[in-house]
Amino acid sequence: MLPKLLYSFALIAITLAANKPHIVFIVADDLGRNDVSFHGSDQIMTPNIDIIGYEGIIIEQYYTDAEGTASRSALFTGKYSMRLGMQGVSISVAEDRGVPVSERLLPSYLQELGYTTHLVGKWQLGNSREDYFPTKRGFDTFRGFVSGGIDYNNYYHVERVNDTEYFGLDFFNNLEPFEKEKGYLTDVLTNHAVQIIRDHDTSTPLYLHVAHAAPHVGGGSVNLQATEDSLEENIHIAHPARKLYAGMVTSLDRSIGRIVAALAEREMLDSTILIFISDNGAASTGDFKNYGSNYPLRGTKGTPWEGAVKSTAIVWQNSMIPQIWPGLFHVTDWLPTLVAAAGGNIIQEIDGINQWNALISDEIPKRTSALITIDDLNGWAAYRDGDFKLIIGDVDADKSDYYGELWTSLRKPPPSYERALLNSETAQVFREILDIYLDVDAAIRKRNELNSHMLQRRKLSSGICKPTNEKGCLFNITEDPFESQDLWLQAPEIVRYMVLRIRYYWSQLNPRRQPKFDHRSNPALREYVWLPWVKNNKTVSEELVQSPQFPLIVSVGELQYLVDYNLNMFSDKVSAYIKGLAATFMDNMSGLFLF
Repeated sequence: MLPKLLYSFALIAITLAANKPHIVFIVADDLGRNDVSFHGSDQIMTPNIDIIGYEGIIIEQYYTDAEGTASRSALFTGKYSMRLGMQGVSISVAEDRGVPVSERLLPSYLQELGYTTHLVGKWQLGNSREDYFPTKRGFDTFRGFVSGGIDYNNYYHVERVNDTEYFGLDFFNNLEPFEKEKGYLTDVLTNHAVQIIRDHDTSTPLYLHVAHAAPHVGGGSVNLQATEDSLEENIHIAHPARKLYAGMVTSLDRSIGRIVAALAEREMLDSTILIFISDNGAASTGDFKNYGSNYPLRGTKGTPWEGAVKSTAIVWQNSMIPQIWPGLFHVTDWLPTLVAAAGGNIIQEIDGINQWNALISDEIPKRTSALITIDDLNGWAAYRDGDFKLIIGDVDADKSDYYGELWTSLRKPPPSYERALLNSETAQVFREILDIYLDVDAAIRKRNELNSHMLQRRKLSSGICKPTNEKGCLFNITEDPFESQDLWLQAPEIVRYMVLRIRYYWSQLNPRRQPKFDHRSNPALREYVWLPWVKNNKTVSEELVQSPQFPLIVSVGELQYLVDYNLNMFSDKVSAYIKGLAATFMDNMSGLFLF
């Protein structure tokens, strides 16, 4: 009797697991908004990405954080990075720092729901201790690198630590250095992701997180690295560095086509949720300049401008109704949304919002506001509420302009976009396996809609707003996606409310420590491999830091608004209290008298 009962329980478990969708989550690194062709650019073709977007959901109001570690920590925890001390500049591979081990990450929740979990590619959430590594945080396996970027051909990471150059291998299989791999990094990561799909037991739901290095600059001595065949596809581009960047994006797009084909090969595609995002905008200027373009959006990676934080995001599942989704979606929303899609529920207090039902039905999107980013070391923050976006603090002027237009020159006509779409691997798989035939005219209409407001060249006043510690910038981001028309003086009530919201979050942040490089991290001490160098049980040596000063001088109007707000709240509470007393009195009297 007992074996029969156990068999029944096992059958139920397999049935429940079979009903859970597979989840394949693909992340690009520093991909410009203007560098996917469904946003309207004819310069770089991304047909595999575009097909998934056209046949799925394009999240047009998708906000992420301004830097890689901040964005990835928010994605995996469902919490604003400032609560974790992960805000601002990304973790250095030579720092003893990581996402606190007390935090539970997305793969751990999915493991609990029966998923097999794999990370392929970039981590950058801590590497100084083994407990920071992915396989200690909810991933069954890890094949990839832990730093911000590695050489695309030899997988070395080079880092300058206090005027000394440290260098070593940064490629791991779980916790062990992996030196057997050879080939171009994007292809190597794709090969492993495809192999995971081919080897997967389909009776168990799969969570495969593929975090590409592309098109981030290499972490070695050479910044931009592309394959010869990918450069051939971009021969029409005039600027030599831009052509290299385009080649890296081409390899990334091909990777997505190969992953789609592998899912189809295993008959998993029809039961898969496929997601593609970029962790933040392109690094169009600065030390890690990759010649990516966020144009005509303003700013570059590492700033609160739209070019850094309004990123690319698409979701596909065969049962979804294709659309350009109108709602506001923040990177913290992925954790509760995907857990809900997998049949679970988050009961812990987080900042992310479950938007699964809004994505798959006509339910109104739940998010109406978001703390976009806080950088307390540099002293700035950005907040979005409805149509409005507020930026306060002293933002680097050298990263606050419009970049990328100069790189759009062509030396010959670009390839046919329609032909690129129809000949892509994803289009072929969709046709042959799912009987989905791309409606080219509908796709072009979507493309034009996504690009329509961008085609209206921004009309700049005598000078665009640059926030300071005395005055911030307010934009109606729906009407002015270029952040060119400042409304700070015209809308004082909105300014006061939104400044107070940022003050509220600022009061809750976990202060960011100044990067502190540890000489014990030197790979030369461990056969030139970036291995952990601190024992797990050793206390993190973090000096006490004062709460950072809020980056805006308080105004009389803000104080008055706060007083009025509190008085109104007090009045409402008194009124509610009196009404409550009256109701109680009537209830008590009803026991004595009939009314």
